[in-house]
Amino acid sequence: MSVAIVQSADCDFRDILRRSPEARAIPNADAVLNRWLHMSEEVWLGMHDGKVACMWGLAPPTVISDRAYLWLLTTDLVEEHKFLFVRHSQVAVESALERYPVIVGHVEVGNTAAKRWLSRWLGAKFDDPEQGFVRFCIGRK
Repeated sequence: MSVAIVQSADCDFRDILRRSPEARAIPNADAVLNRWLHMSEEVWLGMHDGKVACMWGLAPPTVISDRAYLWLLTTDLVEEHKFLFVRHSQVAVESALERYPVIVGHVEVGNTAAKRWLSRWLGAKFDDPEQGFVRFCIGRK
């Protein structure tokens, strides 16, 4: 078994979208992902045995911003290898917090697994729900 985190946006996006439970529920998911890819300063791939398990990016609102927006797209492999995902997500967020003191994002109100992962493993704090989403914030310790 091999696990790798690579900084790259070079992969088969359609395959990731097909294998992502979240993306299948979003109309025009390919256009949404394409927009995030173009807005992101960095894009990372989480690989498991040569297959993409997840993809995420950091999108600062401006070039001098002290915060960045974190987006994440997971595939079926994340569910199969939860422990590896948790540990590597902690390392990735710690690295991001070295560059940005604050990381923000949104999660669907009904995605209890994602909210639990964000709060328990990454220390996220949540705002009140708004239009089906909850804003989260992760700061330096």
